[in-house]
Amino acid sequence: MSDSPSNKTSRSTFTYSAIVFFVVFFIGVSASFVWQNQQNHIQRTQAHALAQTYSYQLRSVLDHNLSGIYSLAALVHEFGGFTRWFPQVAESLHQLYPEVNNFALSPNGIVEQVYPLAGNEQAIGFNQLMDIEQGTDAWVTLQQQKLILSGPVNLVQGGQGLVARYPITLEDRNEGPEQFWGFSNVVIRVDALLKSAQFQALVEQGFAYRLDRVDLETPLVISENNAEALVEPVVIEMSLPGVRWRLALAPESGWFPAHLWLVYGIACIGVAGLVARFVFMGLRIKEQKELLAILLTEQTEHANASDDRLNRTLMAIPDPLLEISQTGCVVNARMPNDESELADYFKEGESFKAHLPESVIEVFEFVFQEVLRSETLSHRGAVFCLSINDVRHLWFEMSVVFQASPRSGESGNYVVLLRDISIRHESEQQLRIAATAFETQDGMLISDQHNRIIKVNQAFQKISGYSESEVIGQTPSILQSGRHDKAFYEGMFEQLTNKGTWEGEVWNKRKNGEIYPEWLSISTVQDFQGLVSHYVATFKDISERKASERQIRQLNYYDSLTRLANRTLLLEEMMFYVQEKSLRSLQSVVLFIDLDHFKDVNDVWGHNTGDQLLQQVAARLTEATRAQDIVARFGGDEFLILLEPVDISSNADRALYRASHVAEKIFKAFERPFSLNQMDYQISASIGLAVFDEQCHDPLEVIKQAELAMYEAKSLGRSRYCFYQTGMQERVLERVQLESDLRQALVNGEFTLHVQPQWNAQRSMVGAEALLRWQHPERGIVSPGVFIPLAEESRLILPIGEWVLRTACQWLSEWRFNESMSDFILSVNVSAVQFSQEDFVQQVQRILSEYDVVAGSLQLELTESMLAHDQQDIITKMSELKALGVQISLDDFGTGYSSLSYLHQLPIDQLKIDQSFVANIEQGEKNASLAESIISLGHNLGMEVIAEGVETEVQFNWLAEQGCDLFQGFGLAKPMSITELLDSLK
Repeated sequence: MSDSPSNKTSRSTFTYSAIVFFVVFFIGVSASFVWQNQQNHIQRTQAHALAQTYSYQLRSVLDHNLSGIYSLAALVHEFGGFTRWFPQVAESLHQLYPEVNNFALSPNGIVEQVYPLAGNEQAIGFNQLMDIEQGTDAWVTLQQQKLILSGPVNLVQGGQGLVARYPITLEDRNEGPEQFWGFSNVVIRVDALLKSAQFQALVEQGFAYRLDRVDLETPLVISENNAEALVEPVVIEMSLPGVRWRLALAPESGWFPAHLWLVYGIACIGVAGLVARFVFMGLRIKEQKELLAILLTEQTEHANASDDRLNRTLMAIPDPLLEISQTGCVVNARMPNDESELADYFKEGESFKAHLPESVIEVFEFVFQEVLRSETLSHRGAVFCLSINDVRHLWFEMSVVFQASPRSGESGNYVVLLRDISIRHESEQQLRIAATAFETQDGMLISDQHNRIIKVNQAFQKISGYSESEVIGQTPSILQSGRHDKAFYEGMFEQLTNKGTWEGEVWNKRKNGEIYPEWLSISTVQDFQGLVSHYVATFKDISERKASERQIRQLNYYDSLTRLANRTLLLEEMMFYVQEKSLRSLQSVVLFIDLDHFKDVNDVWGHNTGDQLLQQVAARLTEATRAQDIVARFGGDEFLILLEPVDISSNADRALYRASHVAEKIFKAFERPFSLNQMDYQISASIGLAVFDEQCHDPLEVIKQAELAMYEAKSLGRSRYCFYQTGMQERVLERVQLESDLRQALVNGEFTLHVQPQWNAQRSMVGAEALLRWQHPERGIVSPGVFIPLAEESRLILPIGEWVLRTACQWLSEWRFNESMSDFILSVNVSAVQFSQEDFVQQVQRILSEYDVVAGSLQLELTESMLAHDQQDIITKMSELKALGVQISLDDFGTGYSSLSYLHQLPIDQLKIDQSFVANIEQGEKNASLAESIISLGHNLGMEVIAEGVETEVQFNWLAEQGCDLFQGFGLAKPMSITELLDSLK
């Protein structure tokens, strides 16, 4: 017996599904293999990059911590083996290199000095050259004369560590070759080194590693973690001073876990099975569609027979008539001509739900259920609405009868009659809308032509507190609060008469006497003769809105960064005191607080850190005051505090005493360091105080007085407070006038240059320093100590400094033809503001070219404090100036904070010993030793040394004996004009 077509189709479907399964499985296995190879390559690449990163960190940490060994060696060499400075220097280095276990000096290879000594006492006396374990490396270091890193070794003080040695040689006093002095040592413990290089993070990331020293015949293990898991590791070799290290790295779990192949296989089988299942289902659905087509043909023939019967019935019905099967399909739809819009919702052959909105569908389904439950199998009275083009709404009333099918086993039909009741429903809706609109949340009041109340709604009663019976027959004046005068209501009724409407804000009174704001709208209603028949008023309680407006207004009164009051709130509060309280028998004090050197925080650490500091300052100011005091941020780093007014009738100094107490609390609060980015930072403040009482009518004037007092506090040394006094304004005006005069001094030619000669040890004049003088037409000679800081602060030092430089180069240009002055050097002081200009070097080059000056005859003097700023910029500019041939002198040496490691990088020709050291030479050996050390340091760095402030013969002779090169001071010659200098040379 042959198979039926359905059986053949089923077998072909299974065959196609099996083929798809095997194809997808093969593709999945191939893709898994390619994917895993890529992942292995990526994993090894990432591991190699990680190994390079940690080897670089390890090298960086070692290079950083070994750099201190050079500083120790350089100091031993420069001071000729003198080592009493070692504890202080080693302590400074240990702060810079915290990973170092200890620093040591080993004359002839024997450890004599160790820092820190605590915990390292056993290292004292250790002979490195004779030790069995470390002796070989020590001799190699001595022979090769370079830094060599040994280890790991067992330290005599306990534990394992790395030992770095650098050989130190000293010049032979008999001018022979340099002789070996000993070693400078740095000891770093292995565990501290690995912790600083963050090797623990490598372990946390799931990697096994081994760190070996490989320059030996047998590699020496330095550190390892789970080394047995190192299968095909990535390897990075590092070259360190005298040694080579190797870092091997691999995942602890291996590059490719074997169980992944099982996972890939299961995944491929699952995906292949899923795809094959989808193919199988698709083919089966195709078969079902062919069967459904046959069934649909049979149903169509049956439906045609039913259509004939229903058409005859519908011809007699004027309303829309539908026949819907129990399955929901519209079997027949008869629509009269005036109901053509309804035809779009009920289409024959489609479900009645296809085009109806959900709400109407629910009505139909409910009615159909009620029909089947009814004994008469009928229902009427249900209502629904249809929207026509979103413009017109049609309402229909349903009458439904269920008609069973004459054929057994077939479902019956619902005969639905729809009656259009849109006109009736609209009339009812208008009535409901009118009733509902009257009972809105807004209060409503209707009065007659005599303004007598005839109707109020529930909202009116809720807002006003009056019941309807209490206000019927009354006029709206029952609600008046008394805040509006007669003219206000006359204007309201005049507008109602002219325009028919009025709208505005009114203050009314509730039944309980509470006054509240409301937004009132009044309209007039006219009769057929055009006369006013009624007044309709609607109003809304706007108390919450007014409160919200006040809240928003308050938000505008606070600083967004510190959450303190801002300038606007403070001024309004002060004006409130003036206008409302009048401050009779009361007195307040305004504190103007300015942070000292706040600009340095922004310049060094950035504005984000500056904002953090301002927030912490705001918190401490709030802690130092009472809740009734107002703390405000006035702008930038300026804060204002308005103290609560106090009664001074019994004690006139009460407010002043409290203000002083608050200022002291603020200073005490500022004694605690501020925490900025996990660093402690100390900052001070200057405070000005001004009295605020009934004599003052302008708050800004009081703030100005407090600000003047603050500037007075700054001029007295900062970090203090000062009360405003008469005369401060005059001093400020004097300073402003002095700044104005300073701006005109260059234009009027009031500046002159004096010079102070510089001498060598044979008392021959070899150069001079140019000194700026201001001959004011009214003030006379103005001290440089007065106008130079003002010029730097106002940046007038830039044109003044350029004038000085031009004048000096003009002199040098005139002297170049004078043989007696061919080697004469003129020094010019350069301000830090000048030197910070981006084009300063180009400016010097331009002036030298303009006057055709030999660059070597010009020497620029820079102060040591300047070196604390952008060091890289300073090195670059100094190098460029040296390339031009200009000489550079470092003024006030010894009073600043430049480091020796930084000083040797600068191309400086001359060190100038500050006069404070010279003046103390005769005061004791300690003071003399400082000057001697500076001379020795300058010579060792290849610099010329000049001493300023030489006043006595004893100072001159002592400095000459110590090898000082040049001298300058009143004891040799006072500052003089250029004419006097030229006469002296003649």
